[in-house]
Amino acid sequence: MGARRYKRYPAQAMEKGWQGKVEIRLVMGSNGMPQSYSIKTSSGFQLLDDTALDMVKKGRPWAQVPLSLRGREFTVDVPVVFDLREG
Repeated sequence: MGARRYKRYPAQAMEKGWQGKVEIRLVMGSNGMPQSYSIKTSSGFQLLDDTALDMVKKGRPWAQVPLSLRGREFTVDVPVVFDLREG
């Protein structure tokens, strides 16, 4: 997904040793445009959750909708992992 290019590990989270996985629920409309974004599963840290949500929103224009889903509304869960060992 194109959102990976927007991934950044917030400096404050790195300094405090915050890690976690955020799942973003993205609902795509039949027109191929996002209808909504929400936090499905929190990392437990608001800063990481907000960063993940922003990343997915910015990456949306670069995402390719599979041919089989074009013209239909669908939901996808996007995992974003913040791991200090991997960045």
